[in-house]
Amino acid sequence: MQEALKTFKEYLTSNNLKLTQQRLLIFKVFMSNEEKLSSDKLLRAVQELDIRISRSTVYRTVKHLLNSGIARCIQRGDGSTHYESMGDHHSQMICERCGKRYPISNPYIDCLQQETARQQGFTMFSFQTQIHGICNQCTPSETEREIASEHHVPPKMKQGV
Repeated sequence: MQEALKTFKEYLTSNNLKLTQQRLLIFKVFMSNEEKLSSDKLLRAVQELDIRISRSTVYRTVKHLLNSGIARCIQRGDGSTHYESMGDHHSQMICERCGKRYPISNPYIDCLQQETARQQGFTMFSFQTQIHGICNQCTPSETEREIASEHHVPPKMKQGV
């Protein structure tokens, strides 16, 4: 859970958000639950500990858990939505320019890591993948690159958001 908390803190910081006591409590309840949870079930579990936490706070925090790559969404056949912890399995892209982190939710990456470990005879318990680069908000546009190449000037990088 420590790695997931570290990831959650980094996500919040890179998005100019704070780790409030309410978010931390929601995080802990979510991570300590072994089963797949609906938002309403998570709300009830959290309100058993702190009745002041609102439905909207739980819903927003679940969105942040999803966006940070800590949780994944499961759409059931009956139309209900549930969430489960990704544990310490998570992958993310990190922009070297603005510092923003983008979670990667790709079963092929997970499968590739597991297969690589299996081929090497390695028993894998968790994994983390980080891809470092420049996000599309910080990458010069095609027009900027064309103008720069015509004038033999390196393109100006956009400022981070």
